[in-house]
Amino acid sequence: MSTEISSPNSAAVTTADRSTAVTESLKRFARIARQSDHKKGIRAYQTHVRRDPWIPAFFVLLFLLPTMVTAGYFYLIASDRYITEARFALRPALGNVDKVQSEETGNNSSLSKQMIAQDTLITTSYIASRQMIETMERQMPLREMFSRDGIDFFSRFDASEPIERFMLYWHKRVTTSVDSNGGIISLKVAAFDPQESYTLTRALLDESERMVNELSLKARNAALAESTRELKNAEERLLTVQRAMRDLRNRAGILDAQSANKNNLTVIAELRKKRIDLSVQLNQSLRDLAPERRPIQDLKAQIQDLDDNIEKIERQMTSTDPDQRRLLSEAMTEFEGLENERKNALLYHNKVLAASEQARIVANRQIEFFTPVVNPVVPTSAIEPRKHLITSIVALVAMALFGFSVLIRKYLYS
Repeated sequence: MSTEISSPNSAAVTTADRSTAVTESLKRFARIARQSDHKKGIRAYQTHVRRDPWIPAFFVLLFLLPTMVTAGYFYLIASDRYITEARFALRPALGNVDKVQSEETGNNSSLSKQMIAQDTLITTSYIASRQMIETMERQMPLREMFSRDGIDFFSRFDASEPIERFMLYWHKRVTTSVDSNGGIISLKVAAFDPQESYTLTRALLDESERMVNELSLKARNAALAESTRELKNAEERLLTVQRAMRDLRNRAGILDAQSANKNNLTVIAELRKKRIDLSVQLNQSLRDLAPERRPIQDLKAQIQDLDDNIEKIERQMTSTDPDQRRLLSEAMTEFEGLENERKNALLYHNKVLAASEQARIVANRQIEFFTPVVNPVVPTSAIEPRKHLITSIVALVAMALFGFSVLIRKYLYS
């Protein structure tokens, strides 16, 4: 169909003819629009769906059946699980003993941060361990709690299974997590009875606290035994030095070499001062008297005695004397060495004694406590399984699968 405006004899087209031609063209377009079917594609698709027998089958298999099975299980069969949550942290027991050492308080306490972090990981591992399960079984009918006939088949544990299988089941019902920033441990216990869930949670907390303190008790007793042995060694070292000083005094015949040396120096100084005075007096007397006179001879004799005494004392201090068993200088050296060793031994003994007393006090008390952040309470309603959420997710996934199957059938097998 052509809409070109032209004249048969190639004459000029008038305005009236042009208007008439445009009117005819618009009428033609209107007839074409009325005759066209805009819903042809939709009706064709619906016809294809009605003619394809797999579409209803896909609807039943991929959407209706999974949704109904999921909803039927969770709303009619699945047993309710009651969750009890507890949050706690391991903290050292700070008391008067820690406040004694004011310089170390808050910086180097009896329990380091590394030890607290390690005990936190030990606690979570112990809760999930076989030893914890065996301990709980001795306190309560643990397997009976999870294998009663009232529990649905998929959630119930077979009591005849070995403990290795029960450990896998235990990890699903008892979970722990640790906050890496604050070191807070979160414990969640899922059971099929609210009171049993609460009772099991309390038992887990008490047993974990007992285990951690028993573990630290071994370390504390070992530290106490080690400090006691070290204190005994320090005491023997101090006694050995004291005996050596006593033997040296007996051999040298000197109670205190340092004091004896100081006294000798004092005597020598006084003798030299007296000798100077006598020398001055002798020089003055020689001006008036002859050297042979008696006063002059007496002064010379006194000066000679002073020189002999000074020489004798100096010889005792610094030179070898056959009549002496040891030189005073050598005795002073030995006394100084033993005195330094005695001071070091006494200082070490005092430090070991303080550490031993600290270890004894720490060994006799509980040094770690489970500080509760969120105390466990008896749950009033079951929050698992999440029936609405799981059913909705299954329905959405099934609807998506059904939609994809219809598209595949239309574009690949049509």
